[in-house]
Amino acid sequence: MKFFVGFFLIILSQTVLAQDQHFTLEQCISKALDNNLQVTMAQDQLGRDEINKQQARLNRLPDLNGSLNHGWYFGRSIDKTTNGYVDRSFYSGSYNVSGSVTLFQGLALQNAVRQTAMNAEASKMSWQQQKDNITLNTILAYLQLMNFEDVLVQNTEQASLSAKQVKRLRDMNAKGAIAPSDLFDMQGQYAGDEATLINARRDVETAKINICALMNIPYDTSMTFERMPVTALFEKNTTDAGTAYNTALERFAQVKAADYALKGAGYKLKAARGRLLPSLGFGYGLGSNYTQFNGGIGDQLKNNIGKNLGFSLSVPIFNNLQLRNNVRLAKLDLKDAQLQQVQVKTALQQNVQMAYTNMNAAYDRYQKLQDRAVALQQSYQAAEARFTVGTWNSVEYLTVKNNLDRANIDLIGGKYEYLLRVKIYNYYQGVN
Repeated sequence: MKFFVGFFLIILSQTVLAQDQHFTLEQCISKALDNNLQVTMAQDQLGRDEINKQQARLNRLPDLNGSLNHGWYFGRSIDKTTNGYVDRSFYSGSYNVSGSVTLFQGLALQNAVRQTAMNAEASKMSWQQQKDNITLNTILAYLQLMNFEDVLVQNTEQASLSAKQVKRLRDMNAKGAIAPSDLFDMQGQYAGDEATLINARRDVETAKINICALMNIPYDTSMTFERMPVTALFEKNTTDAGTAYNTALERFAQVKAADYALKGAGYKLKAARGRLLPSLGFGYGLGSNYTQFNGGIGDQLKNNIGKNLGFSLSVPIFNNLQLRNNVRLAKLDLKDAQLQQVQVKTALQQNVQMAYTNMNAAYDRYQKLQDRAVALQQSYQAAEARFTVGTWNSVEYLTVKNNLDRANIDLIGGKYEYLLRVKIYNYYQGVN
């Protein structure tokens, strides 16, 4: 009984492990978003800015502070409860509660709240941009893997066909039915196909390693990746570059981040200017004292209670020009934010136009590669028939075969190049 239970547990653990090594595109994206360092750092920056926003709001509230003091006095000292001199040693204590609130400071506090709120929104968009980037990179890496897998299948078929031809020609050569050079040519072709097949296997494993790097997990040779459906993407994308750019302006996270950063810089300048104005504050306090030999502590604290309320007006006259230099720095920050916003939008327009151009070129190239592969397939069928019956030699046959092999490999590359270009073009429009 124990043997069967143990055997069952081993099988179960191996099944679970095998499931853990199988990935879909969605799982790869999810792991990449969870583990990617840039995404995590962007999220941490958002957390910092959220804390700064909360603190800026709290800075508008009144503050409240408490203090207590106990001391031993020796020699001639002042009794705080009577303000008289005492010529003996004693201990004394005091308790105080005080607070203040800023009533007006040129709206500096309010603008600081707005500035930190804009900074938090900018960080949120930067975090989203990092997530969008890693999502796109994972999709592209996944498509690259599928490309290499298709190339591997094609190379395997090519090597298998060459192997069959070598076997056929070896049998015919043994009977003296062909020139030996035909067999040697085909053997050379088969060896070349095998070498190409080795490279194709390497490319597949490299693509898997690249996906693991994006997910930030160890690579394992037992990993399998489920193929993603791509048939719907083969229709030509008809969205023009102008429409795509306008959509990108509304959806692209990097543009929104630049917009929020510009607004934040504007509020930062207003806050800096506000600190140049006089500030009005209100203060309040409550305190009491006791001394060792003037009765019970409770009675003394009750009898010696002191209260105060007051207003304060602070006028900045000269602070080593610090406040005015802060205004100058804020102006430069605003200028940088304006330039950054223009640069982001200009780069976006150029990238969208480039993506549109590359996508259309890739589509047109893919169509031509299809026509080429169809034509060369027909040519190869005729060449194979002639070579089989002996009317063509190996050089003529291999020339046509190699042309078809290159056409099929190019067709696979052209297909996935178009898929990549579509994904990049959709990325700028906020579509995964």
